[in-house]
Amino acid sequence: MGCVFSKGEGGDKYHVQSSAPTSPSKASDAPGAGAKKLDPKDFIFLERKGETLVKPPGSIDGQQFVLDSCEDCEIYLLDACDSVMIDDCKRCKIVVGPTTGSVFLRDCESCTLVAVCRQFRTRDCVDVDSRLLVATKPIIETSSNMRFGCFDFHYDALETQLKASGMTPYSNFWSHVFNFNKETHPDWSLVPADATAIEALAPLPEVPALAGVEEKLRAVGGDGHPPLCFRTWGERGAVAKSGEGCLVLVPEADEPMAREMVQMTAGKAVLVRTNSCALSEPWLAEFLNRADADITEVDGSALGFDIAERARVVKALARGKCVGLEFGGAGCVEAVRAVAEAAGFAALTDPGQYAEWRYKGVEG
Repeated sequence: MGCVFSKGEGGDKYHVQSSAPTSPSKASDAPGAGAKKLDPKDFIFLERKGETLVKPPGSIDGQQFVLDSCEDCEIYLLDACDSVMIDDCKRCKIVVGPTTGSVFLRDCESCTLVAVCRQFRTRDCVDVDSRLLVATKPIIETSSNMRFGCFDFHYDALETQLKASGMTPYSNFWSHVFNFNKETHPDWSLVPADATAIEALAPLPEVPALAGVEEKLRAVGGDGHPPLCFRTWGERGAVAKSGEGCLVLVPEADEPMAREMVQMTAGKAVLVRTNSCALSEPWLAEFLNRADADITEVDGSALGFDIAERARVVKALARGKCVGLEFGGAGCVEAVRAVAEAAGFAALTDPGQYAEWRYKGVEG
């Protein structure tokens, strides 16, 4: 898809080209099918001041979107996007639905952003809070006082949009930040673990797409999970002084059970990281064999599978993208391991051994 909004030569602002944006063809877009011609003005908020701006589900439909020179606005892009450019915005609250490309902020100041995207980048920004569900390492460049938190927002159309965009709530590397300028701009941080997006955004606009959302998210609180996605601990270091941890690997076909496990262990273990990636049978066999050997050396226990069962587990995990749930905190092994093994899932209890799993499949 070509870029519709591009910088003019020698200028800092984006301008709208005369042609409408295009996206991969759908059946209704075929010649003669009566496809509606898109108006570029529907895909940009330019120089808006003190307004509440909402694009409801179905209004963007996978196109590019631009926010340029907006101030003191509340902006909700509650639909799937191809990419989102955010330039020269100040004191804005911005929510962005599943974006298959990048969300790119430039020259923004004192903003709050809540976004689902494949890639997140900032350049020349100051004092921005970002709550992300992102499939790559967030990238910051020449930016100061940047703060990152885990995406914990929700609206009813999010699940359908996320699936259609080919993204998953498990592949979230929100805290694995890459700073291009750590020598000159070292000051980025993670928001407090109990801080929530709803606290930063409320009150929400009174629009049908957000009906009941604020009440739902306030009921979850700062230590629970929103209806679809997962609030994780991230790169904050050990949850407890003991450094205790546990990794559970779940076959893609059993993903609903992974979600149940998160719910069952709430209050007993902290969800540190999640991941969803394709792993080969040889890699899994070696990984589990090493884990088994390491665990046996430490406490005499093992993964609990005989040779035939281990082969079955490896094949199941290698089919599609397996889900990984990493837990931490005092008592997490006892709380998680029995449940995992009763369900026939591999559970590893040596954080040093399974560290390489954490960023398997990360894009970028």
